[in-house]
Amino acid sequence: MNQKTASTDLLECLRHMANQRITASRKKHNWQRIIRWKVDGITSFWKATPSGIQNSEPEQPQIVLRCTRRTLEKIVRRELPFFIAIWATGDLQYQGSFSDAMRLGYIFLTDNRGRRVVFLAHCFLNTNTRFPGGCAFEGATVPLIETLLNSGLGIVQMPCPEFLCLGLEKEKFGELSESELRACFRKLAEDVVRQIAAYVECGHEVAGIIGMNPSPSCGVEITKGKGTMLGKDRDASEKDGSGVFIEELKSIAAERGLADLPFFGVRRILPGEGGIKQRLEAVQRRLAK
Repeated sequence: MNQKTASTDLLECLRHMANQRITASRKKHNWQRIIRWKVDGITSFWKATPSGIQNSEPEQPQIVLRCTRRTLEKIVRRELPFFIAIWATGDLQYQGSFSDAMRLGYIFLTDNRGRRVVFLAHCFLNTNTRFPGGCAFEGATVPLIETLLNSGLGIVQMPCPEFLCLGLEKEKFGELSESELRACFRKLAEDVVRQIAAYVECGHEVAGIIGMNPSPSCGVEITKGKGTMLGKDRDASEKDGSGVFIEELKSIAAERGLADLPFFGVRRILPGEGGIKQRLEAVQRRLAK
């Protein structure tokens, strides 16, 4: 194999690696560049497009990369990270903008992420927003959090709508009209849906949007006291249905084309309460790949 063929094969391997990366298409979104490679004096051209990196005829490049075949071998074998070769060792000489270097380097990063996340009701991770006496844990619902982490999931903590709209000690409870409360909750829900959409767009799996049953705000299958919070009635019994914040989340998600998201609730854990093991086993089954 001559030197030109060897270099061409290495570049083809590197190009294939880039196009196989799940996140690469996102980083190439609206990104079109001509890339010129010079490997031991041998020149090749790539064209980066939203659909992938293709071989190209010679054109005026926006990016120029120069290196030896040995350096290229080390990059292909992942012995030398692309970013390190540009910014630390100088083995890969780069000509172009910082933004383009970031996009190009990101494509070749080794990805050890599980790429699975759950969006979790705020007070499972921060019990300090719960009602006094309404929580069995000092800081976080540890058994549930451990179950999620041991499942290899990233945890995205949703905002606590009651804290942000009614106050930490719910001091505005009953003061807001239904329209005012829903408007405040909806604004928070819109931000959560934007985050969900970003994960989905980048190819991550949103394995669950987990609410707390029977919260009047974050309950999913069961809610309690929703009418009281909305100023409609004094009925504090448990009822089928979602809390106000989950209702707004579902509505906005459907508007954004995300109607099939996996919403489910986990019942709160009160002091001295049993049945925790069964709840966690149900969560594990729900989140199994």
